[in-house]
Amino acid sequence: MLAPVVAFVLYPRANWLFAFVLVGVAIILFSRFTAKDPTPQEFADRAENLLNGSYGGYDVDDYEHLNPKNPQVRDLWSKSMAIGGLPEEWAGLDEEKEKEMRGIIRNLRQLDISAL
Repeated sequence: MLAPVVAFVLYPRANWLFAFVLVGVAIILFSRFTAKDPTPQEFADRAENLLNGSYGGYDVDDYEHLNPKNPQVRDLWSKSMAIGGLPEEWAGLDEEKEKEMRGIIRNLRQLDISAL
């Protein structure tokens, strides 16, 4: 945050360089506001992969940082996080919690995509 101010003071003739900063911020904001939410089916697929232990890379972090806009999906997503705890530990859940997680996954799959 301080770098543009320092650059403005040290290089007052290079004000045109700030256009790049503004373009970068505009691109980030545009991509943030136009990004589509994953479908309930995609949420269910991600949760099932985590539950089965067949995940890799950043799958755990991606699931943890999803922020669904749809209230029904958000409710089911937050229930999955509350029941299972950390997604990287879902593969070792006891039978009762695994059954609850499978119920959430089933509910995600049953959500009507056309109503979203």
